[in-house]
Amino acid sequence: MAPAVVAVDFGATSIRVCRVELGDGPPVLQVVHRYSHEPEVDPAGTLRWRWSRLVAEMEKGLAAALERGPVASIGVDTWGVDYGLLDHRGDLVAPPVSYRDHRTDGFRELVDRIGAAELFTRTGVQLQPFNTLFQLAAHDPAELGRARHVLLLPELLVHHLTGARLGERTSAGTTQLVDISSGHWSPELLDAIGLEASWFPEILPAGHRAGTWHGVPVHLVGGHDTASAVVGMGATGGEGTAFASGGTWLLVGREQEHPRLDDLAREQNLTNEVGALGGYRVLKNLAGAWLVERARAAWGARDISALVEEAAELPPGATVDVADPRFLNPVDMHAEIVAAAGLGSDVDAAVVVRCVIDSLAHGAARVVGQLGGAERIELFGGLARWRPVRDRLAELSGTPVGTGPIEATAVGNALTQGVALGVYADLADARRHLGEGPP
Repeated sequence: MAPAVVAVDFGATSIRVCRVELGDGPPVLQVVHRYSHEPEVDPAGTLRWRWSRLVAEMEKGLAAALERGPVASIGVDTWGVDYGLLDHRGDLVAPPVSYRDHRTDGFRELVDRIGAAELFTRTGVQLQPFNTLFQLAAHDPAELGRARHVLLLPELLVHHLTGARLGERTSAGTTQLVDISSGHWSPELLDAIGLEASWFPEILPAGHRAGTWHGVPVHLVGGHDTASAVVGMGATGGEGTAFASGGTWLLVGREQEHPRLDDLAREQNLTNEVGALGGYRVLKNLAGAWLVERARAAWGARDISALVEEAAELPPGATVDVADPRFLNPVDMHAEIVAAAGLGSDVDAAVVVRCVIDSLAHGAARVVGQLGGAERIELFGGLARWRPVRDRLAELSGTPVGTGPIEATAVGNALTQGVALGVYADLADARRHLGEGPP
């Protein structure tokens, strides 16, 4: 009998708990629980995740998955860079701060002190104001004073389930605190922000058995959701295929055996992320569906899917730079897009969505060009539903664009558990079980 696993997938706007049947055929995925969420501002003005509620929703989903029958494993992924501080008892010091909080607006001061070239050469990570390095440097000293451990969010959830304090290499790799040559925490960078190396856990690979929850083994997977999504991108892969992982963010890149640490990669602000099951993902972070998710507050109850279809009937028009930090967390996203694109203040929502569609396609095509082109682009995740993005990207890049699974992150999470359980021999074997197109 083919085993079933549970993929816990925390996105920055929605969490999903999926029961996935593995075996000789394509994985069969069932979303057993879904919960939409957003951070909230605490009394001190800090933007934090509603962590206790998110943990409760995870447990609700796990219970629902087990009600449907036995499972062989649980794996957890979340977005990158954010973390929790644990005290000497192993308790959370405070709810984790969201990477969209403005506390890191002065991150350039630390960049100048360490050196941009040194940071990139040592870590291979692109400069982003929300990297864990800058978040920890700006963290409330009173909270740091009570802390004894730092865990990235995927491993914070694993800690909740199993009690283990572990690191996982894909989530650790988002911090800009890991030496890309050694794969270990960088003593020099930890020293630069005044933190003890003993606070940071051992970094282990995906597939490691962390412990159990209610008797079910919990395995590390690609804790960074993009790492899991790329595992589950489809049957294709490798250096000839570029990927566009589209959800709240649009991550565009390709898989390579080795990282790119040259000056041009640094100038283009590319990043090198460790693959969940080997190799590296050389990519760039672009704003994704977040642009529309945040702008919809100005559009009333209009349906996003209907707006996308309406926008598809409009001709291509103005675009914005989806790599611009101004779109990270503006007060009014609709007004921000309109101003950046030079659109009229009374512009219809469908025109703004058309602008976003074209901007996403232009941004993705530009990154594919910076990577040296591709034989094929695989678009997966929630944006795979947006046919106009796929069509416009194919047109602008001159490259065939295929669509992978909508729930690619959960699929990749499950496939990695399958490798850990011995259902699949390796990444290539796991991917061979994926069919064409979204499940």
